[in-house]
Amino acid sequence: MNKTPWFAIVNPASANGQTRKIWPKIYKRLIDQKINLDYAYTTSPGEATTLTRQALHNYTRILSVGGDGTLNEVVNGLFENQQPVNSEASLAIFSHGTGGDFLRSLNQSRGLPSLLEVLHREQITSVDCGLAQYQDSSGILHHRYFLNVADVGLGGETADRVNKRSKFLGGKLSFLLGSLMSIIAYKNKNMKCVIDGEVVVNGPTNSIMIANGRYFGGGMMIAPHAELTDGLFHITVLGDLPISKILRHLPKIYQGHHLDISGVSVYQGKEISIIANPSAFLELDGEHPGFTPVHFSLIPQGIKLWT
Repeated sequence: MNKTPWFAIVNPASANGQTRKIWPKIYKRLIDQKINLDYAYTTSPGEATTLTRQALHNYTRILSVGGDGTLNEVVNGLFENQQPVNSEASLAIFSHGTGGDFLRSLNQSRGLPSLLEVLHREQITSVDCGLAQYQDSSGILHHRYFLNVADVGLGGETADRVNKRSKFLGGKLSFLLGSLMSIIAYKNKNMKCVIDGEVVVNGPTNSIMIANGRYFGGGMMIAPHAELTDGLFHITVLGDLPISKILRHLPKIYQGHHLDISGVSVYQGKEISIIANPSAFLELDGEHPGFTPVHFSLIPQGIKLWT
């Protein structure tokens, strides 16, 4: 086993606080397996980004320990001023949150045995990531990287709803209940979507999903044909669908069988701009950072990932 040291960013609040209880045992097992590892706990939202940037001054291998939100913060810590903090940096994932959607796209299992298998295999793959430019609630412009899936519309409101409540029911059930509550209350919005210079949506729309990975929302296979290394976003548009139709076909989304439903459209592209009236919620990797207007850019092979 290569003795190059790792630095773990650990979110003790993930998995509804369970990570705080299990991490000391996981850490001991990793050390027993001769993995050279240091770590730090996060203490507040956003701190994983800061800790990652600081660690990259002394380490090239980062381990994200937590849910998809923690992973998103760590991914953002790999960059600063839209440039890599350390060109040699690579990332591994110990998924211990409620959703675990990105790990599904990697075809990796949860738990320590799977992580050890990945670390001992030492296979690193350069994967694509996305960059979103959007507004916060005050209208201030921000940019944020994402590794998995972005959603404009219903998914953004669902993420906001779910993250404001306890997730003690687990990822799939928490997101399912949040989705059902959001679907019932949601109103479709007038959206305009431009992909690589071409207007593909201009009218009442439920949601637009910009996928790098295949899964989001606690196990929904929203983009069954997405690949992390193909240099393209896979864009799924839910058009002006009524509530009854979305509820009826919701099981199909978990199975990835929704693409043939009338009113669902699929595109591919690298640059996507979306405006909405009224403004729509934005979701990135399970988090709700802001609102439309939003612009997405693909960064091909932007992150070195342990697979």
